[in-house]
Amino acid sequence: MESAHGGRFQADRYRWEFLRRNPQYCDDYNEFMGRFGAWLLKRKGRWPHDEDDRVNWTKPERKYYRTRVEPALNRLRRKWQVSDLFPPEFGLAEWQAEKSDEGAAFPPTIFSEVPVTGELKRMGFHGTGFTTRHYENLLLIQVDLNVPMKDLMDHTRIVLRYAQKIYRKEMEARGYKLSKSRRRFEDYVLHLRIWDLKKEDKRNTEIARLVFPNLPGHSALYKVRDHLRAANKLISGQYREIR
Repeated sequence: MESAHGGRFQADRYRWEFLRRNPQYCDDYNEFMGRFGAWLLKRKGRWPHDEDDRVNWTKPERKYYRTRVEPALNRLRRKWQVSDLFPPEFGLAEWQAEKSDEGAAFPPTIFSEVPVTGELKRMGFHGTGFTTRHYENLLLIQVDLNVPMKDLMDHTRIVLRYAQKIYRKEMEARGYKLSKSRRRFEDYVLHLRIWDLKKEDKRNTEIARLVFPNLPGHSALYKVRDHLRAANKLISGQYREIR
C-alpha cells in the first residue's frame, strides 16, 4: 500500500481506513443521509459534493442547505475530524475509480481544510497584529504583514512550539498519548487485514493460518489477538493519533 503522495497522505489515508470501520461513524453517516440524502442526491446525483456543484441551485435551495444541512454536516465534520462526510464503504479503490483529472477531496480525514472563512470570522479570527486562537487541533496565527519577515518567522516558530506543547498536554489530560514519531504504516496493513477477516466471521485460528502460515500456532494466535486489540483501539478513536 505504498503512496505516491508522501507520508502525510498516507497517514490521512490510514486514519480514514480505521474511521470508516467505526460503528458510530457508520450510524452517524446513515442518520445524516436518512435526513438529507434524498434531497442532496436529487440536486446533484452524488455525495459528497463541493461548492461548484451548487452553482445552479435556486435561492431557496441554497438557504435550505445553509440553514438545515450545513449545520448538521459541520457538527459531524468536527466530531469525527473529517473534511467531508464520506460513505463508510468509500475506500481508496473507490476513490481511484471515481476521481477526476483534478483529483478529489480524499482522504476525508484531511481535516485542516474544513474551517471556511465564515467559520473563522465567527471564531474571532479578524483584526490586525499578532494573535493566536485554537480550534480543536488547529492553531490560527494572525500576523501583521508590515513586520519584517525575519521577525515574523522568529515569532511564529516560538508560537508553534509553545502551542504544540500546550496541545499535547491537553490531549494527554483527556487520555490521548500523541506519538512524536511517525507510525510504522506496515503495521496498519495487518491491523486492517486481520480486523476485516474477523468481521467475515473467521476464527482466530483460521486467521492465524492465513496471515502467519510460517509461525508456530501459539505465536500466530498471539499476533492475531495483538493486531485485533490494536485495530479496535484505532477504530474506536485512536485513529486521530496517526501522523
